[in-house]
Amino acid sequence: MPPRSMPDPIPSWTPVAMRKRLTTWMKGRGWQPLAHQIALWEAIDKGESGLLQMPTGAGKTYAAFFGLLPHIGVGQSGLQILYITPLRALTRDLEKSIRLPCEELALPLLIETRTGDTKASVRARQRKRLPHVLLTTPESLALLLSYSDADELFKNLKAVVVDEWHELMGSKRGSLLELNLARLRSFNPNLQSWALSATIQNSQQAADAIVGNKIQPRLITGERNRSLKIRTLLPEGDDRLPWAGHLGLRMLPKVLAELDPKESSLLFTNTRSQAERWYEALLMSRPEWTDIIAIHHGSIELKERERVEHGVKSGQIRFVVCTASLDLGVDFPEVDKVYQIGSPKQIARLIQRAGRSAHAPGKTSQMLFVPTHALELLEIVAAKEAVLSAEVEARSPLQKPLDVLSQHIVTSALSKGFVPDELYAEVSSSYSYRDLSREEFDWALSFVRDGGGTLRAYPQYCKINLQDDRYIVTDRKIELRHRQNLGTIVSDASILIKLGRGKTLGTIEESFLAKMKKGESFLFGGRWLELIAIRDLTAYVRLAKKTYGHVSVWSGTSLPWSPILSSRLREICGFLAEDHPLERQSIAELHSLEPIIKSQSDISAWPHSDETLIEFVQSREGTHIFLYPFEGKQTHEGLGLLITTRLNRLKPMSCIVAVNDYGLEIVCSKTLDPRDVDWTAIMSITDWQRDMEGGLNTVELEKRQFRAIARIAGLVLQNVPGASKSTRQIQSSSSLLYDVFARFDPSNLLLKQAHNEVMEGHFDKERLERTITRIRDGRKNVKMLEMFSPLGFPLFLERASVRLSSETVGDRLERAKEEWQKAFRQKYGDKSLPSTGAKRSTGTKRKR
Repeated sequence: MPPRSMPDPIPSWTPVAMRKRLTTWMKGRGWQPLAHQIALWEAIDKGESGLLQMPTGAGKTYAAFFGLLPHIGVGQSGLQILYITPLRALTRDLEKSIRLPCEELALPLLIETRTGDTKASVRARQRKRLPHVLLTTPESLALLLSYSDADELFKNLKAVVVDEWHELMGSKRGSLLELNLARLRSFNPNLQSWALSATIQNSQQAADAIVGNKIQPRLITGERNRSLKIRTLLPEGDDRLPWAGHLGLRMLPKVLAELDPKESSLLFTNTRSQAERWYEALLMSRPEWTDIIAIHHGSIELKERERVEHGVKSGQIRFVVCTASLDLGVDFPEVDKVYQIGSPKQIARLIQRAGRSAHAPGKTSQMLFVPTHALELLEIVAAKEAVLSAEVEARSPLQKPLDVLSQHIVTSALSKGFVPDELYAEVSSSYSYRDLSREEFDWALSFVRDGGGTLRAYPQYCKINLQDDRYIVTDRKIELRHRQNLGTIVSDASILIKLGRGKTLGTIEESFLAKMKKGESFLFGGRWLELIAIRDLTAYVRLAKKTYGHVSVWSGTSLPWSPILSSRLREICGFLAEDHPLERQSIAELHSLEPIIKSQSDISAWPHSDETLIEFVQSREGTHIFLYPFEGKQTHEGLGLLITTRLNRLKPMSCIVAVNDYGLEIVCSKTLDPRDVDWTAIMSITDWQRDMEGGLNTVELEKRQFRAIARIAGLVLQNVPGASKSTRQIQSSSSLLYDVFARFDPSNLLLKQAHNEVMEGHFDKERLERTITRIRDGRKNVKMLEMFSPLGFPLFLERASVRLSSETVGDRLERAKEEWQKAFRQKYGDKSLPSTGAKRSTGTKRKR
């Protein structure tokens, strides 16, 4: 339907007649309304709000839209339905899905999107009059609400639909959206709010969060109407996986053997760098696939991403190497199979990605798991059991982030201003801010009014002024800068990549290119590019003649390990500890791991599900202590700090800590006898947080966290008209502000928030406390070993890979593996030797 400058008033129709037309349209396409769709329609008919929770591909989009469409304001113009999604790509896809029945039924509705990708001319037109149905992101909604005529723009709004709510809810984007929904309800108290979500554990809390504190939500769930088939790609014969294979490329021949151009496939990786490497490796191995294979991640230029998405839907592109950019509800019914390269880390992510294949109700999703190292075979066994038991993680809303509130206060002042009592009532009606005290609100108000006192002498921090009884923004410069920096998405400054002076290829973080010299090459978007120059946050490149150099790297935290996966993995270790070789053979992944399972039992042991395995090994470096809680890197980092602090009380010494998802290694410079360590005392819950922080320079971590808080709160602006700031400038500015507050305003609530976010985000405070308690109260199996066990060896390699040496990392790792194998043969012979990718030695067996 071609866009019109002004949406016409909607003609008259009755809800019953329109619902009948919509269901007839569905049946004409071979679809029957499903039980959860009918339930949602009935709830909408009653004027209710709430949450629809169903797995991906269950028809949630039409459940919401067909429920609301019969009720939109007959005879009215302007915005009627607001559809919010977390990704711009998702808005484009949803627009097509929603537009389809409207065009085929000749409904005179104006349907548009509004995101950062929308043309300036369209955005300008929408500022005067919004369409009947608008699809947008949380950030674009916040921008619209910052204008003085926001109440007029949204006065006819009947309903809001938030898609993929589980992705937004546990982040500051979700907190900002909650505040904006509270603002929309102040315009229309009868506004209906519905969230669409994949399966999560805390669905009732998710429903409460979307409607706020004054409405009783309706929760609609249903049985999974799609089956999921997971198969693991196993190594064969002696060509075993390495114990630490970061990209998993040793499985490339097996993946190539599986890929068939007759089957459309998505190959998911966990990082953009990994996607770049896999795409390059596939192309080098199959150059004839050039026209049917593509790469897709968030840093690639928009038009190229759209070309790839269209190519998958049309069938022209058969294979896409991708990241989380295709996790969410972009509709790909044509995809036959999904590959997951490396552990998905979370059950919900595994189900979400698997659901990209056969994306329709009643069909079977297929996932092929490609392990990047041997121990990930244990993870996929654990994940399969969790999926069979319908276990999935919870995602909890954040608790009153004050940086987001500070931003929202300025946005509210930019509109028609606010009365403090009214804004406090509005803010505290949102779920995330339900426990916000008036003192905390007044502090945030003071902070944006005059910098909390500390920054009163600087006009850029005095953003709002009291006129009569309302706070407003009077400085035009503050108004412009605030709108240009709205939102809570924080990342390093991005640099545009341009091929010569022509085509834009995408963006990359400034911190990566800052380490490169002119003439060096890097891999981006499946191409080797040579850096020519960097000017005005634009990198000019040309196609490189050499096909080696740097692989593009983006900053970011490692994916957290699911507590469900941890629990299931400990159960599997307990099964291995009980030693059931015949039962193990019936599980393909465990059968493939038999050499490692056997050697771990020979050298040390497998921990029972209710115990923690602790290994001591003496070497020239000192005493190595290995613990295996199976709780993920974040938790193990905090645990390592706690243990080293308390061990130093026992015997002053220097300690080095290495962690992975399975356990941690502590290397002590002095000899420690296992009998001298009281693990009940070491794992005491008393003052654990103080002791952990004693082994850590929390100031640096808090400064890093404060950098993001300062940008969201508007203390540091990245986007300034005519002069965008570099990452180094932002770091310097935020660090200076942190020092000022720490010295002159130590009770500043943003400093407290930075500390809490380090403890909760970096270490997962609650989970760490549960882990300490579990280890303290559970059994402990302490072993004194003569060599590293297969569980401990990857932790040793983790440290070895970062040492300065003239050898490459790969050479050092291979040499370390050979030395380990030699020591194993000398003590145990070859019978249970786990191969590391090299051919097994045919040396003489030695008796034990």
